[in-house]
Amino acid sequence: MVKVGVLGIGFMGKMHFNTYRAYRRSRVVALSDLDPKKLAGDWSAIGGNIADKRAAQVDLSGLRLYSPPADLFADPDVDLVDITLPTYLHARYAVAALEAGKHVVCEKPMAISLEECDRMLAAARAAGRQLFIAHCIRFWPEYKVLKQLIASGRFGKVQSASFWRKSSTPRWSWDNWLLDAPRSGSAIVDLHIHDTDYVTYVFGVPAAVYSSGAVGAVSNTGVDAVVTHYVYPGGPHVTAEGNWALAPGFGFTHGFCVVLEKATIEMDLKGQKPLTIHPLKGKSVTPKLPKDDGYVAELKHFVDCVAKGKGSDVVTAQDARAALAVCLAEAESVKSGRAVAIR
Repeated sequence: MVKVGVLGIGFMGKMHFNTYRAYRRSRVVALSDLDPKKLAGDWSAIGGNIADKRAAQVDLSGLRLYSPPADLFADPDVDLVDITLPTYLHARYAVAALEAGKHVVCEKPMAISLEECDRMLAAARAAGRQLFIAHCIRFWPEYKVLKQLIASGRFGKVQSASFWRKSSTPRWSWDNWLLDAPRSGSAIVDLHIHDTDYVTYVFGVPAAVYSSGAVGAVSNTGVDAVVTHYVYPGGPHVTAEGNWALAPGFGFTHGFCVVLEKATIEMDLKGQKPLTIHPLKGKSVTPKLPKDDGYVAELKHFVDCVAKGKGSDVVTAQDARAALAVCLAEAESVKSGRAVAIR
């Protein structure tokens, strides 16, 4: 049994809390948040871009409830600290939790800067503890199966691939931090990084990126819309689009279309198109998917890793750093109007 302390009760904090409570190998023993209403179980004000109809009033009896994060880190009964704070706070509190001897799950993106990522990695090495970054798309059923299909070679090599992720402007965040680019990295780092990370997972880190987009469309100074060509010498041709400048009525969507030598594979949430394989010969098929969504699958995986004393074979902290490095290069490309090599 892995005993968990959750730091930060917002949209993702609630998602993680519910998952840990439902999994047989984990037990939430403590929470930390600065909002006394949330510590009293009133989660009615929590917003998000994905519907969650679970109770707004949560029974927290039996849990240890802390305001200062340091008190959570000092709790000897906590094995694993789950950090679901705003991005600009990730490095500060991940390092403190690791130095206190806790394993850490930290929401994506890993941090705001590569320097912060390096501090987190160094703290994990020094403490001899696990650091997991919650890049959930690697675990999302459609994307997990797509990766397996590509890796199998059943349909030949990938010739081209496009991914997209679009959302109404996220005006629901605490203190509007998501639309403050210095704190969130804006859409390119908070939203689009899902697809960038998946691209690096399937195809490797690109040699360069060439991106265009909109700066300051809804945030103060951030890249709020981006279309990127990931440069892989010799192929395949890979692009991804991220945008959170859409009107309130649009909602949220994501999807992909991957063209292989012997089939085309697609998924489109808004178009209500499930993961479908269109072979060059024969009928289109919809493969069976894993039952757990990406949030549930990733946290079960991380808990199992801690319980077994091993690292993740799906996503490492170094992978998360690489995804941020590519996104920061994309932002540079948008602002400079030129291709940017990945260093």
